[in-house]
Amino acid sequence: MQIHRIPTHERDFVIIANKAIQDPRISHTARGILALVLSLPSGVKENVRTLSDNYPQGRSAVAKAVKELREFGYWVTKTARDEGTAQIVSTVDVYELPNLVSVPVPTRPVTGRPATRKAGTSPYGEKGPSKDGDKNPPFPPAEPVQDEAAPFGAEEREGSSEKQEHDNKQAAEAARILRRLAAIDTRLKLSDRQANKLVPQVADWLDRGATIAEITDAVTQGLPAKVYSASKLIADRLDRKRPDRKRQWKSYAECSGGCGGLLPAGQDTGICGDCALGTTTFFEIDCTTGDLADHAPLPAMPDVAARAAEIRAALRA
Repeated sequence: MQIHRIPTHERDFVIIANKAIQDPRISHTARGILALVLSLPSGVKENVRTLSDNYPQGRSAVAKAVKELREFGYWVTKTARDEGTAQIVSTVDVYELPNLVSVPVPTRPVTGRPATRKAGTSPYGEKGPSKDGDKNPPFPPAEPVQDEAAPFGAEEREGSSEKQEHDNKQAAEAARILRRLAAIDTRLKLSDRQANKLVPQVADWLDRGATIAEITDAVTQGLPAKVYSASKLIADRLDRKRPDRKRQWKSYAECSGGCGGLLPAGQDTGICGDCALGTTTFFEIDCTTGDLADHAPLPAMPDVAARAAEIRAALRA
């Protein structure tokens, strides 16, 4: 076996002791995770879930490897109660060699935890002086309160709430479609975080008028022999095969007067203008011969002219 190395590393490299990489007690997966974590800066947030995302091993294999590192002292988890917030806080220390547990390791400066103090107090424990001396600056004037009976922009807020409800239903449907892909092919199984990142793309397909079968076929048809990253494969196919927006056809309701005509666009119930004026001709068809029979008697229609005269007289009075 010939080993080929880079002559000089100028940047983006990590130095790891041979004793750690060649430790025969841990598996190759555990060695790889140890090398990966040691290449990251101190203070980074990593756990079994984040380490298994976008990698082919799966969460169970990563959890088993981390258990090996914890067993032999490479991965140390500490749990303590925070004195300020009284919450249980867990921290993880990863060591290049197990015998470094008792040796303090210099780390990069990271952002500290937020201070716990009462709302409205100064972070330094006292009120700071302003340009007016020891007095605090005046509060800005309060904005006028609008009438609750007719709040400004109520219609806009109602429309936005309906749109938000529609978007939430569409996002839930998109998430259900993504979870259903694993039932078709187990290689397309996604974690919750991966599915949430793909929900907007699937929702865009639904908004363009695509059906569930069309989305499923676009993702699952013609899969390669080996799927290295299910999330990247699905994202690429959803992007490349994005369909054009389908034309929205207008829908018309039928007249309830029995003439068989259509109502004007936007009118869902009622009768048409011909039925209202009584100009529609009704006829019967003989089902045995298919011939037109005599005109059927017209249904009783309201006298529109008389009704209009009554309304005008009432208005004059």
